[in-house]
Amino acid sequence: MALPARREGHPEPLHQPGEDELSHRLEKIWESPRGLWGWLTTVDHKKIGTRYLATAMLFLVVGGVEALVIRIQLALPEAHVISPEAYNQFFSMHGATMILWYAAPVLSGFGNYLVPLFIGSRDMSFPRLNAFSYWTFLLSGLLLYSSLFFGTAPDTGWFSYVPLAGRRFDPDLNVDFYAVALILFTISNTAGAINFVSTILKHRAPGMTVSRMPLFLYSTGTASMLSILAMPALAVGCVFLELDRQWGFHFFEVNRGGDAILWQHLFWFFGHPWVYIVFLPATGMISLLLPVFARRPIVGYPYVAGATVMTGIVGMGVWVHHMFAIGMGQMAMSFFAAASMTISLFSTIQIFCWLATLFLGKPVRTTALLFALGFIATFVIGGLSGVVTAVIPFDWQVHDTYFVVAHLHYVLIGANVFPVIAGFYYWLPKMTGRLLSERLGKWSFWISFVGFNVGFFPMHLSGLLGMRRRVYTFLAGDGISSFNLLTTIGAFVLAAGILISVINFFWSLKKGRPAGPNPWHADTLEWATSSPPRAHAFTRQPTVNSLHPLWDEHGTWAEPLDHGRQTLSTTKIDAEPESISTGEPETILPLLLALGLTAILCALLAKSLPLAAVFTVVSLALAGIWMWPVLPEHGEPESFGSLKIDETRGTLGMKLFIASEAILFVCLFFAYFYLGHRNMEWPTEPPKLAKALIMLAMLLASSVVLHFAEKRKDRILLAGTIVLAFAFLAVQVSEYREHLQTLKPWDSAYGSTFYTLTSFHAAHLIIGLSMLIFALILPRLEPREHTPHKPLHNSTIYWHFVDVIWVCIVGLLYVLPRFK
Repeated sequence: MALPARREGHPEPLHQPGEDELSHRLEKIWESPRGLWGWLTTVDHKKIGTRYLATAMLFLVVGGVEALVIRIQLALPEAHVISPEAYNQFFSMHGATMILWYAAPVLSGFGNYLVPLFIGSRDMSFPRLNAFSYWTFLLSGLLLYSSLFFGTAPDTGWFSYVPLAGRRFDPDLNVDFYAVALILFTISNTAGAINFVSTILKHRAPGMTVSRMPLFLYSTGTASMLSILAMPALAVGCVFLELDRQWGFHFFEVNRGGDAILWQHLFWFFGHPWVYIVFLPATGMISLLLPVFARRPIVGYPYVAGATVMTGIVGMGVWVHHMFAIGMGQMAMSFFAAASMTISLFSTIQIFCWLATLFLGKPVRTTALLFALGFIATFVIGGLSGVVTAVIPFDWQVHDTYFVVAHLHYVLIGANVFPVIAGFYYWLPKMTGRLLSERLGKWSFWISFVGFNVGFFPMHLSGLLGMRRRVYTFLAGDGISSFNLLTTIGAFVLAAGILISVINFFWSLKKGRPAGPNPWHADTLEWATSSPPRAHAFTRQPTVNSLHPLWDEHGTWAEPLDHGRQTLSTTKIDAEPESISTGEPETILPLLLALGLTAILCALLAKSLPLAAVFTVVSLALAGIWMWPVLPEHGEPESFGSLKIDETRGTLGMKLFIASEAILFVCLFFAYFYLGHRNMEWPTEPPKLAKALIMLAMLLASSVVLHFAEKRKDRILLAGTIVLAFAFLAVQVSEYREHLQTLKPWDSAYGSTFYTLTSFHAAHLIIGLSMLIFALILPRLEPREHTPHKPLHNSTIYWHFVDVIWVCIVGLLYVLPRFK
């Protein structure tokens, strides 16, 4: 159906006539090299976003096939299509693939492609980090599936609960591949999240204040902050799991002072925010496309924005919602139950604003709108089935039944897959320059919507009748045969509906009608570019005067910013022009560093510490080459009019990284206190204090010396800090030798926790030491060569953080036990 013409008085999309020469010059500056080398080295956010989307959709297909195999096995009672062992592997890989390697990365794909275009920027804040996040994501998925070549795939569920995931019950390498793949995945996700937050805060078009940002920026920014704060818990849990399985530690072994519930706390501290990480950006997509097809601005913009942020804030505090059945105090359960119910209010606000927008507008029935409406309907059902599980007695009844499986799929498919498909129909014309077939799209929607509800609504009923999760088969007398058959039929119908959209995509690439710059008459800045966008996207970066820049009056940034790869940096709140941000050239280093980290994890998987050490040195060297300042290719000036070259991006990225690292240590301290609480006599004898205090004095002195080294730009003082750091490591090695006489990490959970915590700090100290050495060998302590990075300043910030952590370790591990 054709869209009505733009409302009278609304100008056409942003256009800069008579600037072909300027555009051509900028395109030569920004375009990536052609061929294989260009493919491996590109840092173009549009190409990286496309790769994210393609890779995530491939994982969706793989996870979908795994789901269909599961449903074939459960179509009829007492079936034997696959073995019980194979069934365990299929449902584990299905869950991990769909929840982790599809759901969030596909949204990262949209974010990578669209966020710079939404805000009038030419690229992400850290283009090379963007490429690195993709390569680590891809390699983590390949690492997960490479377990198939070693006999078996992970088979303990996507949550991999201990003790089932321990070496005793699962001695093969499959769970080890799961753990190391997740560690690499957390690195990828955290790097991407830091990039999104920095881009949204620093590179919005002039005039795009926080009250004029597209709602997708609120949802993606909130989800990114959740990733920064939640992913460390998953990393710590996976490290604990690997230390238990491979090196004989005892974090989860009860008879050595460990506790299996510790894994659940760490996993769900990540796992519940992850629900919002894979959901919030999807709601942002709906909030953007719904007003376009309703032909009016969204109702309640500030309420939707506030509800999005509050969902993230409250979502960080409800992880025990998943653990009501483990047995805990009534007060604690009541608190988390109340928080779980409260969080539904924010989703309700968004739903009512969407419905009001449709009611007050003049909806145009496109495929994208149909999938958006399907999302609203399924999300309401999924939300209601989720709220009731916050009622503790009801949660006890349906825990680990198919009722929870139904809720999970309504939330993850209804609130992720449907918005994603809506987003494809809405934004693929921008990405490919071709419109998709509306007829095929509507067939796809109705088949998918019917198949989804036929498939997953009966799961509620089979769950209430007692069907357990993760069962290999069931008996005909259980009274759930018809529901299981319906679920299997619905799953295949849903798959057929999605397949039609896949066919539609490939058909449109060759036969689709040309889209033009703005086929939907939309209001956001991405539609002011060509379809597909040029490498530099905006010839002159736009200014914004309202929430709907293409529906209202707007202007353009006065300067073309054509002295190399440049984009504008603005203030965080009011988006006032602040500085000029220099881009980064194509490089193979992100891929090489991702391969280096993968090699370290594979060496640890093989229990080869020497090989892991070699790959660690190589990776640190690659990171040094990455950060080495280079002269600009196109002679960018140190200033542009009144605007200087931006030197704060690297510092913002470092601060966000430190925030993530701080949560990592909070999780380690939590494990220490949690296990200590479960073992009242632990530790029987506190560690010796003398050397810890000596190391504390060394680090405090090193921070003072480093402060003056930075202030005075003094290499001698910087070298003094490095000497103190090496002295700290020497004393710590001596302390370890002394402690190992009476306390070994494989003796008890206390020994495991003590050595892990202090070793984590030592690892961070070595990273900080490497940064200081890098700063020392630079030609200038603070380069002026138009770089967003200030190596000495950022190293100083990180070093102070490492020192603060050691102060906490001395107080909590060495001093506090003496007062018990």
